[in-house]
Amino acid sequence: MAATVRWDEAVDGSLPLPATSGPAWSRNTSTGTNSSAHLHPSPSRRVSKVHSSRSKDGHADPSPASNLMRAAQERSQRSIVPQLPSGISAAISDCSVGHVYGRTLACAQDLEKVTGEPGDIERDPGLAYGDASLTFKDVHFNIKTGSGEQKAILEPVSGHFEPGTMVAVMGPSGCGKTTLLDILADKKTSSYGGTVHLNGRPRDCLFRRLTSYVAQEDIMFPNLTVKEAVMFHASLKTEVPSGITTQMLHKATELRLQAVGLSEVKDSFLGNEVVRGISGGQRRRVSLACGLAAGAQIIFCDEPTSGLSATDAENCTRYMRLLAKKYGVSIIVAIHQPRFEVATLFDHLLLLTANPGRMVYNGPLREAPSYWSGAGFPVPDCMTPTDYFLDLVTPDIAESQADFFVDYYKAQVKFNVDCLVQHELSKERTTALEMLEVRRQNLLAFGHLPPVQNSVYGVRFHKQLWKVFSRQLLLNLRDQQGVLTELIVAVVKAFLVGMAYIGIGHRGGYSQAGFFFMLLMTCALDGIKVMPKSIQERTIMKLETSAALYSDWAYIISFSAINSSVSFAGNTIFVVLIFLLSALDWRAYPALFAWTSLVYVAMDSLYMMVAAIAKDSTKAQMILVPFMTLCLVYNGFTASRASVPHYVAWTLDVSPVARAMEELVLAVQRATDNQDLETVVQLFGYQQQTAAAIGVIVGWVVIFRTAQIICLKTLNNVQR
Repeated sequence: MAATVRWDEAVDGSLPLPATSGPAWSRNTSTGTNSSAHLHPSPSRRVSKVHSSRSKDGHADPSPASNLMRAAQERSQRSIVPQLPSGISAAISDCSVGHVYGRTLACAQDLEKVTGEPGDIERDPGLAYGDASLTFKDVHFNIKTGSGEQKAILEPVSGHFEPGTMVAVMGPSGCGKTTLLDILADKKTSSYGGTVHLNGRPRDCLFRRLTSYVAQEDIMFPNLTVKEAVMFHASLKTEVPSGITTQMLHKATELRLQAVGLSEVKDSFLGNEVVRGISGGQRRRVSLACGLAAGAQIIFCDEPTSGLSATDAENCTRYMRLLAKKYGVSIIVAIHQPRFEVATLFDHLLLLTANPGRMVYNGPLREAPSYWSGAGFPVPDCMTPTDYFLDLVTPDIAESQADFFVDYYKAQVKFNVDCLVQHELSKERTTALEMLEVRRQNLLAFGHLPPVQNSVYGVRFHKQLWKVFSRQLLLNLRDQQGVLTELIVAVVKAFLVGMAYIGIGHRGGYSQAGFFFMLLMTCALDGIKVMPKSIQERTIMKLETSAALYSDWAYIISFSAINSSVSFAGNTIFVVLIFLLSALDWRAYPALFAWTSLVYVAMDSLYMMVAAIAKDSTKAQMILVPFMTLCLVYNGFTASRASVPHYVAWTLDVSPVARAMEELVLAVQRATDNQDLETVVQLFGYQQQTAAAIGVIVGWVVIFRTAQIICLKTLNNVQR
């Protein structure tokens, strides 16, 4: 049973601060001595004593780091969620499903209130559910160079973000902002140093159930609608109570889409360069809607405004701030160089310099200009603050003061940040499992729910399988190269090929053997057309499984079952129609259908294995060459036991096409008592070895299907 969460217990907001006086940026807070004399920026940019560090009443402004610590305490106290009186109001608080969604999640009036000013959007006590803080300590990342030496990409950085915070991670190219974001989001596949904590506790397998990651590239299935994509994420992140109807789920999804301004395009396809769909800015908001639908406590975004127009970038960021403030969801964004209107929408700025990545600022964005002034670099009136900051901390340019600001940060702010981090790590906050259990208790008002499982996945495997299978079937039905096209192509191909062999049953045995060979080769090559589609979908599957939406097995089973069934049905239609045109004796049909089907299944297993191994279609063709050479050259007809040297006869034994060719000719000869085929058997040296032939084909299926599963799970993973 999950531990009871006592929301009525107050969180201790006290934090012993260093005994200091005066402006924090004019002193060394760790020693109390003036350190500014030891920091010598370039004389060309150095300015005389500035007075902006004093407020109008003559009192010193507090340092950004000190303000950060006090703000964190206040937010921590405000973030205590009261015990809700009823299940229905609890469901509203959880921002989940049910008839309570009659109230609007967000509207145009809410968006108009987004200005970036403190308090522009208030936390909604009825809808807010965010209660997760993120703390990281001494996070760093190195890579090994070709000479074997360690090269620092990101030096140790620390920080803390409270629920409902909009965070901008900025810096010049190569500063490690995406690296830091990936580490914080638990997406980094390479080893790194430091620790990351959720609510003061080390991350566990439940972390990905409470967070969402919006990658820089919007890679989605183009034939899904906006609404379907969001519903798919929601259904796999949280179990749905038994009392919730499909209509309620649709209503909940529509209101989530309204929250991010996607109501008007909810039934539009996501699209890509081939399928017409929504715009780039709308696709980014779809990713945000998926995170909201999944109940994410923290959403990580990797340059979500890249490639967008200035207007779309601002709108996208405004929606992010609305979600963060209204629902208490923390949104951490790696962003390169935002325009002024976008930058002002963030609460917190984490600024890095490059070569290697080092911290130069970590505090409220609104206080960054006074911090720069205190360092002797006031922001010019005609310049955007964030642009000015980046100019000063970008290495290898004439105006760069990167090293100065790194030293300045270490001397003036780092101690306070480290104190804040240490204090937050000492707090006893809600665990990930307890947050999930609170969500479950809130939803019990709408029906039965299974217990929360301590697993990386939000729902049981049978539901994963059903949802993935249903989506895969829908995509095949909508795809221009899907089910209907597959069947139509099979019919057209049968008539085109069959016209060359009309009435072949009335001709000699050698001509009939040539027909059997053509039929087997056509079936052997038919499955190759699925490889590009498999490779393309694999990328999306890898992204979704890395987000813990579903297990690899759910996709492997669904994709294999649907595509193999559709392809097999098309192959069956092809064989039946071409057999009708051939005018062969119907007694030959069972053997012909059996062996062509076995060859198709064996070769399809090969193609799926290659698609799982190869990074792209070009690599797939290269990997396929030796296998295709074996099957196409040593086929039992143009190269048979009677024609090949004895030392390569083993190739005919392991080739499924050669084995099937032998058994098919022998089976038809026995079934029809065709003496012309008896001559062919003697000419090619065919030998009846039915059990061995079936064993070879089954061996191909087992070996290659097993290899496909292993390669899908272990190769071509998302590398960050």
